[in-house]
Amino acid sequence: MIQQSRIQLDTVQESNKRSITPNNSFIRLKDVAVAYGQEVALFDISLEISPGEFIGICGPNASGKTTLLKTILGIIKPFQGIVTLFGKDVSKGGLSHADRFRIGYVPQLLNIDRNFPASVQDVILMGRYSRIGLFRRIRKEDRQKAWEAAEKVHLEDTLKRPIGHLSGGQQQKVLIAQVLAQNPEILMMDEPTSALDFKMARSVMKLLDELNRNYGLTIFTINHNIRLLREFSQRIICINKRIAFDGSPNDPVLESVVEKVFFS
Repeated sequence: MIQQSRIQLDTVQESNKRSITPNNSFIRLKDVAVAYGQEVALFDISLEISPGEFIGICGPNASGKTTLLKTILGIIKPFQGIVTLFGKDVSKGGLSHADRFRIGYVPQLLNIDRNFPASVQDVILMGRYSRIGLFRRIRKEDRQKAWEAAEKVHLEDTLKRPIGHLSGGQQQKVLIAQVLAQNPEILMMDEPTSALDFKMARSVMKLLDELNRNYGLTIFTINHNIRLLREFSQRIICINKRIAFDGSPNDPVLESVVEKVFFS
């Protein structure tokens, strides 16, 4: 566990002088370190992810959870180490145009005004613009993809309803459907249940489990609720700037690690 909030960059660089060579893993991070100015956000991060895994990520506030996802996406560049995605090095540059479609990212749910005029179908169709181009005409094929995405999240009967009239849990599922309309292979969720009560939160996590099992989606979800992560994740990664735990949700060691990371 990291006690200091600041770590000298040269110290991190000195501690990670192992050989770094890319390979063709689905997702691979090798000795990755990320900083914002002189503030180290992540260091000594090494991970290998296989297709179809359901991974839960936990850690206290400012522990680097969102930074980890953005580093995998190529949005944030590490100052050290290598990140390979689909067998390509994204450490020094972003994803290719084609590869961006293979990853869906859902940020935290924001409050949606009840009077917001967009329908559920309108919101889901926004996910198609990344493929067809902004201001392009929506085609029959795009509407079909939107319907299929709504069906996957069990909201096909709500397509004509204003999104502001749905519950918070349903709104989160609409945003998931928006990303599914892009037909991704990887789904990254940044605290999808933070604004929901436990019943709604469990419903969203159960949906992610279905998408993983039924469609083979590789899923990353950040969540502070360890109970939900243990119930639905196949693998839990607990971080506090570096990895404190990476393993099965049934590992008895997890409880003591969480206690140290969150409460020490």
